[in-house]
Amino acid sequence: MKRSFLFLICLFLTSACSSSRWVVTDQNSINTGSDPVILSEKHILLLEKEPTVDDPVISFGTYSVVEKQYEERVLVERTVQKYRPKWQFLLLGISGAVFAVTAGNTDLILPSVSVGQQVAFNIAAAVLGGLSFTNMEPVGDPIYTGETRLQRRSGTEVLNDTTQTESFEEDMNISLNILYQDEEVFSESDIILENGSFDLNLASFVEYIGSDVDDESSLSVELAYNGFESSYTIPVMDFLAPFLRVTEPVAVIRNAPTVNELNVVTEVGNGSSLELIGEYSDQWYRVRFGGSEVFVSKNAGEIQWMSEAQSGSPDIFEFAEVPFGEIDVENSVPVLKPNNPDDRAVILTNGFSEESEPRQYLARDHDLFQFYMRYALQMDNDQITEIEMDSTGNWRDQLSNISAMDSTGTLFIYLSGSAFIDDSNSLYLSRERKEEGESELESEILDTFEELEPSSLVLFADLEFIINDSNNGLNSDKSYQLALQNFSNTLLRRIPNSAVVFSHRPGQQSSLYIGGDTENKRHHIFPYFLADALKKRNVELSEIVRHLENNVDYTSRRLHDRPQEIQVFGNLTIDVVE
Repeated sequence: MKRSFLFLICLFLTSACSSSRWVVTDQNSINTGSDPVILSEKHILLLEKEPTVDDPVISFGTYSVVEKQYEERVLVERTVQKYRPKWQFLLLGISGAVFAVTAGNTDLILPSVSVGQQVAFNIAAAVLGGLSFTNMEPVGDPIYTGETRLQRRSGTEVLNDTTQTESFEEDMNISLNILYQDEEVFSESDIILENGSFDLNLASFVEYIGSDVDDESSLSVELAYNGFESSYTIPVMDFLAPFLRVTEPVAVIRNAPTVNELNVVTEVGNGSSLELIGEYSDQWYRVRFGGSEVFVSKNAGEIQWMSEAQSGSPDIFEFAEVPFGEIDVENSVPVLKPNNPDDRAVILTNGFSEESEPRQYLARDHDLFQFYMRYALQMDNDQITEIEMDSTGNWRDQLSNISAMDSTGTLFIYLSGSAFIDDSNSLYLSRERKEEGESELESEILDTFEELEPSSLVLFADLEFIINDSNNGLNSDKSYQLALQNFSNTLLRRIPNSAVVFSHRPGQQSSLYIGGDTENKRHHIFPYFLADALKKRNVELSEIVRHLENNVDYTSRRLHDRPQEIQVFGNLTIDVVE
C-alpha cells in the first residue's frame, strides 16, 4: 500500500506544470491614452500623384504637419510558461528518498531502527523528494496572452502627424525650379496655390531639355512653400516615351530587318511618329505599328521623346499601296516613233549593292524608264537591258552581251545608285578603282558603249554623289563639278554625237517627289519629270532639258526646301525619235 502510494505521488510530481509571469515587451511604449503636448504645426506641400506616360501631370497637395510629444512607459505582457523537472536531479533525489524510506521503515538496510531514526529517515526522504522537484526546466516557448500593462514612465517621444487639409496659407505662394542634368531649365516664383493643390505638367518642359534625352535622363523638381523646401527626381521614362520621328520623305516599314520587296508592310511619310521598342542592330530600329513589332531603317528618322497625353495619338501618314500604272506618268503614254531594231536602252545601277545605301522607289524609277522605252519609243524587250553592279562581277558579262547597233540607232542609258568623286575629280561607280587614274566609267563601261557604235547616245544619270576628300573639305562643291565635266568630255571624245544629263550638282541631293501627308508620286523628281517631258511629246533633247530645268529644281525647293539643279553636257539637238 505504501509502495503504491509513493508511486502515485512520484507520477503526479513528474508531470509538467505551468506558471504565469509578466514580461517586458517594450521599454519605450508610447502612451496613446494620454494627451500629447503640441510642439509645432505647419502647412507643407507633398506629392500626391506621380506622372505616367498617359498622364504626365504630377500633383501636390497641402498637408498639415503637427509635431506632438508623447510620454513613453514600460510595456509588459503576461505570459504562460510550462515547466518540467530536470530528470537527472529528479532521479537522484527520488533515489535518495527511496533509500531513506527503505532504511527507516524496513529492515532491509538496518536490522533494527529506533523510532527516532525512523522519523529522521522519513523526514530526510520527504526533503530529498521535495528538492527533486525544485530544479525545473521550461517546456516549449512561452505563450503570450495579449494581456498588457503600462508601468513606470521611461521617457518622451516626438512624432509628426501628417494629414491632408483644405485650409492653407493663401498668402503663401509657391516657388518652382526645374533642373535637367543639374542645370536649371525653368524657374518661376509666386505661383498661386489654388484649392490647396498644385498640378505640374512635366511634358511641357520637354522643349527646355533639348534633344539629348535618353532612358537614363531625369528631371529634378524643386518646390518651396511656407518655408518648407522639397525636391523630387522624376525619371523621364515615367512620363515620356521614345518615338521614331520620320524625317525622310518616306520610310518603309518592314516585317524583317532586311531590304526586300517581299517584306514591305507599308510606307509612312515625313512627320510620322512610330513608337520605339528599341535598337535591333546598327542599321535598324524595332518599332510598333498597328499593334505589331516591325522594323525601320535608322536613316529614316530620329528619336524623339513624347507624351501621348500631350500630343494625342502619334501622327502616322501612311501611303496606300499604289500599283505601277496608277501614277499619272505611268499611264497614257504616247507612241513617239515606230520600232527601230537598232535602238538600245541600258539601265546600269549599283543602287542594290551591299555598299550602297538603299534608295526608296529606285526599282520603280527603273520600271518607269523601261516603260517609256518600251511603249513611247516602241523598243522590244530584248532591246532593253537592266544591269545591277555588284561584287560578283557578273555585270561585266551582261554589259558585253549587249548586241551591236550598226551605227543606225540611239543608245539610251539610265545610270542610278551611287557615284564616287575623289579629289582628282574622277567619277567612278565603285569604291575600289581598277587602276590609278582610271575609273570604271572611263574604262570598261565607256569602252562597251563605244563598241556598240551608236549613231547617238543620251545618258541620264540620277546618282547620289559621294565625295572622297583627302583635303579635309578644302575643295568646294564647284570644284567637284569638274568630275561631271571630265566624264562628259571623255564620253564626247569617244562618241561625239552624245549628251549627258545629271539630275543634280555634287553636294545636292536627288529628292523624292513626296510632300506633306498626301502628295506622293512614288518616284524621284528627276525621272518623274523626264517621263513627264516625253509624255508631253518633247522629243528634242533641248526641249526635254528645258522641261527638267523648269520643274526639277522648283519642285525640290517646294517640297523639301533644297535645290536640285540639273547639269547638262553635250549635243542638245539630238532628237530621241530619229
